[in-house]
Amino acid sequence: MIFRKKKKRSTQEDREKLLVNFPLDSRFAEAYRTLRTNLFFSDMDNEVKSVLVTSAVEKEGKTTTAVNLGHTIAQTDRQVLLMDCDLRRPNMTKLFPDSPQMGVTDLVTEVFGVHLTQGGLDEYSVGDLVRLTRIQNRSVRLDLENDTTRAALFFHKGRLSGVRWLNRPDDEKPVAEMIRDDLLTEEQIRALNRDAIEAIRAVNAMETGRFSFSPFSGAEARASAGGPALDYEKLFARFKTDTQGLKYCHAAIDNAVVPTDVDNLFFLASGKTPPNPAELVGSGRMAFLMEILKSRFDFIVIDTPPVTPATDALLLAPLVDGTVLVVKSGNTDRKIIQDAIDQFKAVKQPIMGVVLNLVDMRKEGYYKYYHKYYSSYYGSK
Repeated sequence: MIFRKKKKRSTQEDREKLLVNFPLDSRFAEAYRTLRTNLFFSDMDNEVKSVLVTSAVEKEGKTTTAVNLGHTIAQTDRQVLLMDCDLRRPNMTKLFPDSPQMGVTDLVTEVFGVHLTQGGLDEYSVGDLVRLTRIQNRSVRLDLENDTTRAALFFHKGRLSGVRWLNRPDDEKPVAEMIRDDLLTEEQIRALNRDAIEAIRAVNAMETGRFSFSPFSGAEARASAGGPALDYEKLFARFKTDTQGLKYCHAAIDNAVVPTDVDNLFFLASGKTPPNPAELVGSGRMAFLMEILKSRFDFIVIDTPPVTPATDALLLAPLVDGTVLVVKSGNTDRKIIQDAIDQFKAVKQPIMGVVLNLVDMRKEGYYKYYHKYYSSYYGSK
């Protein structure tokens, strides 16, 4: 028989295993500090700022390990986010009963999936509108207008393909005639790039006003392109398109992320149970959520489903700096564990380390050694 018979676990039992219930000088706390240190030094070339915690099968202790790891990292004055991405059995969310109903699923499907037609720039920044259009792969025209500026942005399958400054002052129209007459020398192409930059700069400066989305014709798409080989995505990225300017997205995340009882430790619940967890965690919207969260927190610890019954952890692995595999001592067949490790290797996301959980020190013969050297520092605990 591969697995031992498991008794049903209670949420209260899991809560009792949280680090908050143990003294700082306990062996339990010291074990997690050791894990933290090993994690930080696991990659000497790159700073580790996000990890995924998973296991080969269920009930290995991955969720409590993730919470306790986050707790320990928060003790180093880092702002740490615990994130429940086990959308099938969200046990981490059960450990934080006061968390809001909004969670990962709601942010990815509802907040980032909102189908906008019109609205105001007081709620949505230009950056919000551009990024939401991109991750939704929309082919639309976006009109922006306030008291001083009227502009139109054109998207093809989410990619910005053109920008027009509709009320550009006459003294800022250096290439309008060139576009109209199709006279594009090398010098004119350089001017055209300046023209596009001026339009993008004007759009990014809009902090108030109105917006509306509408379909656009093929003729509009060709006219908006303006010239050969202009990469509007690259040009737009030169201005304030980082995640800090995403007014709508940050407001939604503020409503979902909650502080815990531990200083510097925050929590994002799983949210509603989706019908297609693997598709959700492997989507571009999920990658967008991780991009924003990384800009807000010093460290992120993600809890995921076990690898054997679900592929979610494999899909999330490229979005973090590394994966930690939790193994309950004496619980799971080695072939199952090796298969889990091989699955990560197959997708070129090797595991950075394995946590051997609930080791019986007396049974394994380590107790006398551990007791002797630990007690010399902390005494008998």
